[in-house]
Amino acid sequence: MPVPVIIPFYKDQRQLDLCLAALAKQDTPVDPWVYDNSINNLYYTKAQNLGLKRAIKKGHEFAVCCTQDVYMRPDAVSKAIAFFKEHPRCALSGPKQFLAADEDFILHAGCTIAYPAGRHHAGRKSRGQCAYSAKMPWVNGACIFARLDAVIEFGIMDENMLMLGSDSDWCYTARARGWEVWYCADCEVVHEAGVSSKPNSVLAPLFAADMNYWRDKWIGSALHKRLEMEFGLYQQKAGFFVTP
Repeated sequence: MPVPVIIPFYKDQRQLDLCLAALAKQDTPVDPWVYDNSINNLYYTKAQNLGLKRAIKKGHEFAVCCTQDVYMRPDAVSKAIAFFKEHPRCALSGPKQFLAADEDFILHAGCTIAYPAGRHHAGRKSRGQCAYSAKMPWVNGACIFARLDAVIEFGIMDENMLMLGSDSDWCYTARARGWEVWYCADCEVVHEAGVSSKPNSVLAPLFAADMNYWRDKWIGSALHKRLEMEFGLYQQKAGFFVTP
C-alpha cells in the first residue's frame, strides 16, 4: 500500500512542483495528498489532520506530514519506514533536513527546547555532524513520519495551534503516552526556508497566539517538567548549541 504524504499547499506552485517531483522519484510507492490552502486556508495543523484522518480511515500503517518546501531524497520514505520497523516504540520521527541554499548545512537534526521558540540541532555534513540517530524531545513539523497505530492511541495534532507549536505539542503528547520520538540520521530531505521562518506582520499575531496556547497547555505542569527533564532541557534553558 503506498505511503500517504500529506502536503498543505499555499500559493507557491514552484515549491509544490519540486516537492511532488521528488516524491515521484521515491524508491517505495507513495501517495501524495495535497490540501490547497490557497482556496480555503485551514493553515498547517488542520490541513495535516485532514490527511491523517484520511490515512487512518484507509488503513495505512504509516504517513508523512510535510510542507511544500521539503524535497525528499529518493530513499527518504523507505529509510523512514525501515527505521520504524527497527524501533517499534518510535511513533514520530524526523529526517535530516539540509538547507536548500546550502546543502552542506544541516538545518534540522532533531529539536531541543520548544518554548518560547523552537531550537534545533544543526551542523555541517562536511564536518561529520548530526551523523547518528537519537531520541529527541520533538522533531520539526516541516517533515514528520508517523506510525498511525500510535497516532490512533495518542491523537492527531492539536488544532488550537494553527501554524506553530502543533509539531512539538504532538511529540510531547506521544512521549507522555509512552511512545518515542526520534531523529533519523539516514533519512534525508532538502528544505527551503518556509513562510514560518520569515518575518510577516500578517502572520505574527497568529504565531504569537499559537505559542501562547502552547505555554498555557504545558508550561508549569509536572508532566512538562518530567518530559523536559528526560533530555536535561531544564539545565539547557540558556539555549542549544547550534554549529554553523
